Amino acid sequence: MKHLLERAKLLPEEPGVYIFRGRDRAVIYIGKAVNLRRRVGSYFVGAHDDKTTRLVSEICRVDHQLTDSAIEALLLEAKLIKKYNPKYNISAKDDKSYLYVWVSREKFSKVELIRGTDLGRIAEKNPRLFGPYLSGQSLRVALNIIRKIVPFRSCHVMPKKKCLYGYLGLCDAPCVGAIGEREYQASIRQLISFLNGNKKGVLRSLNAKMKVASKAQDYERAGVLRDKINALSHIQDIAVLAKDDRPTIYRRIEGYDISNIGGRWASGSMVVFIEGQPEKSEYRKFRIKTVFKSNDTSMIAEVLKRRLNHREWDMPDLVLIDGGKPQINAALKVLGCHSRAESEAIRHRESNTGSRIGVRDDSGGKRNSDIPIVGIAKGPDRKKDEFIFAGGVGERDFQLFKQVRDEAHRFARGYYELLHRRTIKKKEG
Repeated sequence: MKHLLERAKLLPEEPGVYIFRGRDRAVIYIGKAVNLRRRVGSYFVGAHDDKTTRLVSEICRVDHQLTDSAIEALLLEAKLIKKYNPKYNISAKDDKSYLYVWVSREKFSKVELIRGTDLGRIAEKNPRLFGPYLSGQSLRVALNIIRKIVPFRSCHVMPKKKCLYGYLGLCDAPCVGAIGEREYQASIRQLISFLNGNKKGVLRSLNAKMKVASKAQDYERAGVLRDKINALSHIQDIAVLAKDDRPTIYRRIEGYDISNIGGRWASGSMVVFIEGQPEKSEYRKFRIKTVFKSNDTSMIAEVLKRRLNHREWDMPDLVLIDGGKPQINAALKVLGCHSRAESEAIRHRESNTGSRIGVRDDSGGKRNSDIPIVGIAKGPDRKKDEFIFAGGVGERDFQLFKQVRDEAHRFARGYYELLHRRTIKKKEG
């Protein structure tokens, strides 16, 4: 392990992709970084979650490839993952939720982000797909930057008038005839070339077009092309990987909440955050069926049982519940842990500073579930959040946890109010 840390200290402090190899030089993990030395070195110091610890124990060699920018590191990472399919990057479960870039084969191609679960819905033969991309947030940031240099359409169906992207110069507006098919497809080829990691080829193409425009004394077009060349050559994209420059432990977080008054119109919600961002297409609503009195603990248990019956859904890396110890213990039983969890409640003031004011240790038995659980309950005076951790919650992002809790509460409340309105309407009818 020491020799790997020493190897990491020799890496350049530049963006690129790192490749971990195990026995027989087999590629076991591929990652991207703004700063290769800092990122790779972080694996060999300090404590990690179980998955990362297993990964580190199998590393025998570290290779790397430099890139000119963080965006190119993101694209190269996806290309190499597709080539090597490393076991610590992709599993049968994870692969379904990763994002791909789909460039359609239409007359005016659209560029769309699509999840692995939805690839079967593409009707085209041999669709042009790029990925998988492990971080949806990074991919979206990257495409927003690329789009300023190589515009493209992203609408499902072309409108009859120019959309906002057209007015902003992020789409060449083929919908209103602002660009012909030949020129548009030339631009799409540049995009594809860039997605394949061939930035130099794109720059050569833009330079050639700029020279042609200058020779024809079309100085306005030459100026536009010059600006694109400069933007591509000096692309500013640290934001693409800034958040990813540390290990991401909980890729998929599921948040649960119950909404009811006296047991009437009781409903539950499940919200899903992937890579720290809400994935609303995977939100689910549950109308409580087996509990007829006000009992949030039993209702949480019912919702989790029904959720676990859906084996076709990806399993969470962490479960978050709006509730205290009773709800957490109910969740542990459902998830297969029948003893009380080792937990600790951490209280934070509901203020702008969010300062920590105390820690209480409530140790009990050991867990036997692989899914860590976070509970957030209101403190005794209803002005403090009390965080309860069960099952070895390693990375404690309090701001993210509260965001998931708030979203679960909003979603549950909205469904409860819908059920309430429907009941009142039936009575009035």
